[in-house]
Amino acid sequence: MNPVQIAAFISANSERRLDSRETALLGKQLEYVKSRTYDVKYPEMRARRFIPVSNEANAGAQSITYRQWDGYGMAKIVANAADDLPLVDVVAKEFTIPVHSLGSAFKYDIQELRAAAMAQAQLDLARAKMARRAIEAGVDQIAAYGKPQAQQMGFLNHPNVPVISPNTGTWASASVENILKDLNKLVNSIVTATGTVHSPDTLLLDTASFALLASTPTGADLGKTILRVFLDTNPYIRNIDQWNKLDTASAAGGRRIVAYVRDSEILELEIPLEFEQLPPQPRNLAFVVNCHSRIGGTVIRYPLAIAYMDGI
Repeated sequence: MNPVQIAAFISANSERRLDSRETALLGKQLEYVKSRTYDVKYPEMRARRFIPVSNEANAGAQSITYRQWDGYGMAKIVANAADDLPLVDVVAKEFTIPVHSLGSAFKYDIQELRAAAMAQAQLDLARAKMARRAIEAGVDQIAAYGKPQAQQMGFLNHPNVPVISPNTGTWASASVENILKDLNKLVNSIVTATGTVHSPDTLLLDTASFALLASTPTGADLGKTILRVFLDTNPYIRNIDQWNKLDTASAAGGRRIVAYVRDSEILELEIPLEFEQLPPQPRNLAFVVNCHSRIGGTVIRYPLAIAYMDGI
């Protein structure tokens, strides 16, 4: 049967039928696409670098619930035979977040499969890579900003995280000394608010602020930038990085920086199901490969272990 006859046959029948050779070709080609798609890395998608990822929840979960325990009560001095010892107790609060699906798809038509077989070449991966990229971009966006209409919170705009005001205003016209004071104010706000329970170890900057701090020398010592001086003198911060998602993260759509404890106890990005490719489905004269993921967004268990600063 020549290609014209095959096409006519497919058009006349609702169910796709290929001969054994073509079926084997389809399986081999799409298996190659699948394995290569999983190898693709996207370093510009930075949420996974800054937020600990949890895959603990089952892929079938419609929501994720976690409990936060607290206790109350105090001891007191009592007599040897006292029978009125003060009672202590614990209480638990439950927090539930919904889990939603992310989806994308790509397709190859029959002629592309046959042309690849004739040339003994592999299928072009551009569409498969784009499907993977679309899923990862969705994860990155939801991790950073959440999705309010889906009741999912983000890391960079959580309503329960304190926003600290700078003393100096815009850094572009501020002195080195005042910029350092603002940075220390942000970091110390977490230590003070939590009674030293939490000490931030990571500082994330918007791209303009990072460039300013990383390139501006301090005084006569041209060998040290503001960034290096801050790292050398602050007793808490050990990691500083930039994230373009912070360029428009403030409530007014401006720049924001964030200090936080980068630990899975404090915050996690819930991804019950990582990227998957479903079996190819025949559709007209093509095969469509649906891609899927499940995400619950960023869970912040201890908002006071994080602090924002706007207006810098």
